[in-house]
Amino acid sequence: MISGDSRLLRRLERIFKLFFVRCLRALLGSSVSSLPPHAVFKTILVIRQHNQLGDMLCVVPLLKGLRNRFPDAFIALVASPVNYEVMLNNPFVDEVIEYDKSEFLARGRFRFGRILQFIKSLRAYNFELAIVPSTVSTSVTSDMLAYLLGARARIGAGSINGRPNPSGFFFNVPVRLDWTQNPHRHQTLRNVDIAAPLALRQQDCSLHISLKNNEVTEAKLLYSKAKMPKSLSILLHPGAGKKPNRWPADRFALVANILGAEYDAMVLITSGPFDDGPVSEVEARLSAYHKIIANKPIRHVAAILSLGDLLITNDTGIMHVGAAVGIPVLSLFGPTDPNQWAPMGALHRYVKGEKGDITSIRVEVVLRHAREMLRASIGMRGKIEIPYDLRES
Repeated sequence: MISGDSRLLRRLERIFKLFFVRCLRALLGSSVSSLPPHAVFKTILVIRQHNQLGDMLCVVPLLKGLRNRFPDAFIALVASPVNYEVMLNNPFVDEVIEYDKSEFLARGRFRFGRILQFIKSLRAYNFELAIVPSTVSTSVTSDMLAYLLGARARIGAGSINGRPNPSGFFFNVPVRLDWTQNPHRHQTLRNVDIAAPLALRQQDCSLHISLKNNEVTEAKLLYSKAKMPKSLSILLHPGAGKKPNRWPADRFALVANILGAEYDAMVLITSGPFDDGPVSEVEARLSAYHKIIANKPIRHVAAILSLGDLLITNDTGIMHVGAAVGIPVLSLFGPTDPNQWAPMGALHRYVKGEKGDITSIRVEVVLRHAREMLRASIGMRGKIEIPYDLRES
């Protein structure tokens, strides 16, 4: 929950930024250039300092495209503290640079010394290309950072769906992003669209989190301690930051109890800082053998997910984490467009509530998809015999 003071501070911050941007626009004007068809860059910075986990993971295909286009380049990524850990060891990035906004604010006052120090540290890399992907909204901070780097090429949103970007003048290669004729275009593809001037080769849009051996070993230890004789693992994530994105907790519990009994499976429930309510409701109704994974570091959760057989989740960040580590994901959607946000690939499925109401999703529908996905998962891993009544006729 955001306090009144925090809301006021954020409002004042936005007002200050807009005023500052208008002043800079008047002083700097804007210059537009084009990139040569076969431009080569040795140092590249991608700036994605928003907090949303799903938005960050949807940038992975862009990073993959940049690595394919510039295999010998040094590629860095600016990320918020929330997303810094999950992007570590990514094979498409040489370095992840943490941008901690709290370091630049103290009691509602800007710490210009710290800001200048951070900018100076970025300029020391001598980045030749800066890219700011934007799909839902633009960021004055990100756009300004791209300009202050001193990179010779700066690519970012000039406009989104006809709405001019107020800080688009910071880019000398602005991109007109317009999905009005294709409103269901997936977010991963929208992130790649920002790099149109670079003519990236088409590549798969799968997500990716690189786990270390010790992280997977630690997750295996948890399974070995909790799993007992169970040979199948079904994971649930009944929480979500937005209430309209939460499927009723009693239905999660019912699905878990039915699948747990049918497959003699262990149920693992993942829980974040704001998921206590729905998780408690689910646990109170569970008869299936289960374990709660509460408030663990995101990389630890990712490792646990990587060893599971099926993840049933609301439309939230864990949905993207699951897809990024290869577990089949059955995602449940309310008001959000699943064509834009649901994990892509044959492993994954989604169910969309009627008229954007997630509570309209019936248990029978979720069970049908879950059983079909578990059949496939069992077939691929060869773990257990499929219960007779679930076999194809």
